[in-house]
Amino acid sequence: MSDAATRPPTVTGPLDRALAVLRHMAGAHDATAVEIAEAAGTSRSTAYRLAERLTAWGFLARADEPGRWLLGPEALRLGLSVLSRSQVAQVAPELVRHLMELTRETSGVAIPLHDVMVFVHRELGTMPSPATTQVGTARPLHCTAVGKAWLSGLPGPQLAAKLGELRLRAYTSSTITTVPALERELAATRRRGWAVDDGELSRSIGSCAAVVFDPERQPVAAVSVWGPRERISQRMGRIGPLVASTADALTLRLSRPVEPEYRPSDA
Repeated sequence: MSDAATRPPTVTGPLDRALAVLRHMAGAHDATAVEIAEAAGTSRSTAYRLAERLTAWGFLARADEPGRWLLGPEALRLGLSVLSRSQVAQVAPELVRHLMELTRETSGVAIPLHDVMVFVHRELGTMPSPATTQVGTARPLHCTAVGKAWLSGLPGPQLAAKLGELRLRAYTSSTITTVPALERELAATRRRGWAVDDGELSRSIGSCAAVVFDPERQPVAAVSVWGPRERISQRMGRIGPLVASTADALTLRLSRPVEPEYRPSDA
C-alpha cells in the first residue's frame, strides 16, 4: 500500500473532522472529548458537539464511563461489510467450526485493524458460557489471546514499532501494562505455540489463540477459543494444541486455497 493511501488527508471542514474522529476511534477503541478534539483539530466544545452528532447517527456510542465514546453500530456495520469479504473470513468457517466441535467451547477468528483485533467469524460452543463476543467485536492487542497471538507473529522491527504505539490500559489486576512484561509474554507465546488470556481483559473469561500467517509469513489473523476462565484454564493443555493446529491449517488454506480439507486430530 502506498504512503498516499495511508497518510491522513488535511482536515479542512466539518466532514473532514468527522472522518478524522472515526479514523482515530478505529485505532483508539474509545476516546474522551479532549482526545476527539485533538484528532479533529478543533476545540473541546466543538468536539463534544461533533461526538453528539456522530452518536445520533449511530457512528459513535457512549461508553459506560462518563465522558467517553466508543465506535457505534453504524461504524461497525460498515467495517463488517469490508471484513466479511476478506480471504480469512471466507476460508475460516469450516476450520473454526471443527475446532468448536472438538473443544465444545466458543471459537472464532479475528483480524487486526489498527490497534485492535476484530472478530470476523464465530462458532458458539455447546458448553454454558458467559462469553458473548459477537462478529464485529473489537478487542485490544495487549491483553487478549488473539491480540498477543498476532503480535507474537510480527517481525522484530514491526513488533517494536507497534509496541511503541500501544496504550497498555489496565482492565483487570492481571492486565500486562508494561512493554518489557508484554515482550516476555510474547516470547513465551512463541515457545508455547499459542497465546493465553487468563482474566486479563475480563476476570471471568479465559482464552487461548494462535497466529495465522499469509503466504509472505506476515501475521494476518488469530484463531481463538474462549469461555469461563476456570474451565478454560483447566483445559488449556488440550485446547492450546488444537487452536495451534487450526491456525496452521488456516495458514495452509491461505497459501494453497485449493488444498484438500485439513482437520486437526482430536488428541
